[in-house]
Amino acid sequence: MDGSTAVIILTFIVTYLIWFVSLRRSYKGPRVWPLVGSLPALITNAHRMHDFIADNLRMCGGTYQTCIFPIPFLAKKQGHVTVTCDPKNLEHILKTRFDNYPKGPSWQSVFHDLLGDGIFNSDGDTWRFQRKTAALEFTTRTLRQAMARWVDRAIKNRLVPILESAMTRAEPIDLQDVLLRLTFDNICGLTFGKDPRTLSPDFPENGFAVAFDGATEATLQRFIMPEFI
Repeated sequence: MDGSTAVIILTFIVTYLIWFVSLRRSYKGPRVWPLVGSLPALITNAHRMHDFIADNLRMCGGTYQTCIFPIPFLAKKQGHVTVTCDPKNLEHILKTRFDNYPKGPSWQSVFHDLLGDGIFNSDGDTWRFQRKTAALEFTTRTLRQAMARWVDRAIKNRLVPILESAMTRAEPIDLQDVLLRLTFDNICGLTFGKDPRTLSPDFPENGFAVAFDGATEATLQRFIMPEFI
């Protein structure tokens, strides 16, 4: 390596480090490393991702920013991530200025195998059309009454007896699993007309529920891992 090449490489490294330091000052949350950004922390905590995000939100007061790809010209376009649980921010994003926050091609690509072009994975005119259609359905009095009856029966006849039984036996219960089963049964019953009855005292395994959990887990990994993996 001749002297001029070494000088060019050194200049590039110094320039990048100066840029990186100035970039990192604006980030909170998990530590951002040169080139790999916050990927090490994300991969290390992949088994507890939701707890990891909640810990960072708690530490940063409800909102933090990080970067997955701290590389010039890519950081702001693909690597910059804002995470928030602040009610005012959520209202601004989901209601007040919803049109200002499209999901974009990266999000849609990650979720397409699971959600296709449905309302949870679409933007613009496609989203507006589906939202209007869904709004018409969910504002009908018949559907609201059906939902109320279904959920009321599920709570009284399934959830409460399971909780009372656990209390009587003084046994611990996985409340997250119980509530997920309750939600799953309600959604399947209302949307498909089929009650899988996963919320039962013996907690039966349901093939569709297992497959859906696997699909959502695989989708989450697409956010964490580099695209080529």
